[in-house]
Amino acid sequence: MLVRLDTAGQPELQYLPGDHLGVFPANRPELVQELLERVEDPLPADEPVLVEVLEKDSSGRFPGHKSSWVPQSRLPPCTLHQALTFFLDITAPPSPQFLQLLAALAQEPADRERLQQLSQDARLYEDWKWFRCPTLLEVLEEFPSVALPAPLLLTQLPLLQPRYYSISSAPGPCPGQIHLTVAVVTYHSENGQGPLHHGVCSTWLARLQPGDTVPAFIRGAPSFRLPPAADAPCILVGPGTGVAPFRSFWQQRLHELQGGGGPLGTMVLVFGCRSSALDHIYRQEMEEARERGALSQVLTAFSREPDTPKAYVQDVLRTQLAEEVHRVLCQCAGHMYVCGDVTMATEVLQTVQHILVQQAGMTLGQAGDFISELRDKNRYHEDIFGLTFRTQEVAFRIRSQSFSMQERRPPRPAP
Repeated sequence: MLVRLDTAGQPELQYLPGDHLGVFPANRPELVQELLERVEDPLPADEPVLVEVLEKDSSGRFPGHKSSWVPQSRLPPCTLHQALTFFLDITAPPSPQFLQLLAALAQEPADRERLQQLSQDARLYEDWKWFRCPTLLEVLEEFPSVALPAPLLLTQLPLLQPRYYSISSAPGPCPGQIHLTVAVVTYHSENGQGPLHHGVCSTWLARLQPGDTVPAFIRGAPSFRLPPAADAPCILVGPGTGVAPFRSFWQQRLHELQGGGGPLGTMVLVFGCRSSALDHIYRQEMEEARERGALSQVLTAFSREPDTPKAYVQDVLRTQLAEEVHRVLCQCAGHMYVCGDVTMATEVLQTVQHILVQQAGMTLGQAGDFISELRDKNRYHEDIFGLTFRTQEVAFRIRSQSFSMQERRPPRPAP
């Protein structure tokens, strides 16, 4: 979906194409209410709570006088409902340390033993965490004998973190506005057989009404900006919501063309999605940008098009743009931009590496070194989203292997 945010009168929300918007979401009301019903000592619904901590003296001991209690700065005075809605993360799987605390509160020996095992066995915890992806409420349903005191939630739950979105508009043609391109995330855990989970921020954004306030801030992305020289050729690669920053690019170029700016370099967009039926959100804008010269070419890849072989953005690069990739990166000091998840970005990198082998006569090692140099010169740009801790480890290994693959091994299509 396209989200339009009104930023009129907000000078601190100035941005450039390619930058990100950090959004502070709220947890789903249904999830908050169900969790409140599990609290064993519920606080009055409208009574603000101030969390204080007892400071140790210079000897490391806790003195007994009242003046040693100081406010905890991580939470403002608020009700428990407000804390669980706006400030605390209740959807991420609890940490081993938090499970250890829950084990101490479990009344049934079986629950206590299992929680202690999960908190102490790293491999067991990782398997449980990645298979179930449990919210705090699901953990309490799995271990029903655990008592849940309100102070535990207020002091031990991690803070709800902002979610970052590539800005999908340019400030020139969209003054006083910031646009986001958002996929509303829902999924079942446990290999599709578990409970339905909702993306925290995308679900919250989807439920907003005109006039609602969105707490947000700008995070600059200096390594994902348009080239300093407007005539530098570019190739843009982005499936799905990866098209978001590229919309800001073609909007900015259209704005420059309207203002009578100098000549623009070629800009080829490679866009991928499941089928042509899902290609509608910016199809008209893409075509208009191409007709007016902001985009030179728009190529699409459909992975689920009926009666058509699967195609991914890396397939388009390999079969239709190999010469253009070589020209842009090796002959014209151009730029390549890749926006999407880590699997796609890795497959694109490997494809570019093989194109350089075929078109420029490089070895795989030389092609890998050349791409590294392009990164250092800020000419090969990546905006990768959807990373998790485990995914980062896998991505590092795949990325490292991509530079040492056997030359005869073809790039694999993304799953």
